[in-house]
Amino acid sequence: MTLEEDSVDRGTRVVREQQSALPRPWAAIDRGVLMVTNVAVFVVGTLFTLLVAAEVVCRYLLGFSLFFVAPGARLLLIWFFLLGAGIALRHNAHVGFELLVSRLRGGSRRGMLTAGYGCALAFFAEMIWSGAYSIAPALPQTEAGLGISVVWFVLPVPVGFLLLAYHMVVLLALLWREPRPATASAPARAATVPSP
Repeated sequence: MTLEEDSVDRGTRVVREQQSALPRPWAAIDRGVLMVTNVAVFVVGTLFTLLVAAEVVCRYLLGFSLFFVAPGARLLLIWFFLLGAGIALRHNAHVGFELLVSRLRGGSRRGMLTAGYGCALAFFAEMIWSGAYSIAPALPQTEAGLGISVVWFVLPVPVGFLLLAYHMVVLLALLWREPRPATASAPARAATVPSP
């Protein structure tokens, strides 16, 4: 098994474990959200690859360039990364600094992660709001290379961060569904035997 296969298997196992800990109706919805997102990322990534490959063939073999490749590749790349960020979050594939969290246990760990997830959710909410706010000014504008509305370049921000917020809520719910560690009962006092 290669390193890449191991990381894919690990990510799949992580998501399956997460879904098994969710209530059954939520797990079904979650499977649907992840499936649609995975298919969208696959289609966008495939289109990006084909577009760039066509440009390379045209430029170096046929001697001309396709005018729509640069803006099209930018558009697809934005969608690819912002849709894929949520999947990476669920697979624990984002780079993280866990030195402090790895040393905490029980309620301290849960509190630290809750604070971190809360900060991330606040940032995601800001990005959703600012992305949605940017849609109206983008409506009358047209991207010259593709002849489409600039909205298609702005729309990935609120959509991608809405998905990130959803995935963060799932992680937060899973964190709070974890069983609390049983507190060790105080050791029974040793019976004292009177000394002779």
